[in-house]
Amino acid sequence: MNLYYHIFWSTVLILASILTTNKTTLASAKNTSLLIDSNNNNSYKILVEQAENLAKNKINQEFKNNPEITEITITILGERQSQIVPILRSKISRAEWQKNAEIDNLTRYFADAKYLLNFDSETTPKTQPKTPESSPQIPAPPPPSPDTQPIVPQPQKSPQRQPTSKPPIFPSDEDDPKEIDD
Repeated sequence: MNLYYHIFWSTVLILASILTTNKTTLASAKNTSLLIDSNNNNSYKILVEQAENLAKNKINQEFKNNPEITEITITILGERQSQIVPILRSKISRAEWQKNAEIDNLTRYFADAKYLLNFDSETTPKTQPKTPESSPQIPAPPPPSPDTQPIVPQPQKSPQRQPTSKPPIFPSDEDDPKEIDD
């Protein structure tokens, strides 16, 4: 009887540890990446606002639909003119989200995305082309008078010089005093 008692409780404890281990592994973090097509946007500021709204909605949806998730990392990518660049990345836990459903303080914004997606041309109007800076004007030389003939320099013959360098001299076995023939 005592043997069956020990086998029973051993089996119960093993099953209980397996069940609690599975519950612990279900609580996890989730990584998500989403893509926004920004070809129709004319402003980087509007693109960032769209990315923030998309991130908030996705985080809210994931925490609402999956109670096992304890933390979410979401990356919003922007696509424009065949360039795909990260715009923002937010990492937030369920506890932080329940305290404050804003992602501003927990988000990393990628500042170079503006330039990589070619939004840097927002500051210059597209209707006016850039004009190159004008170089200083140098006056042209006066035209030659009809009485003078142009002087054309003639090449002068210089005497042929002999090369001053000598060919290299390589030592031979016979010239080396350190080598001794036996």
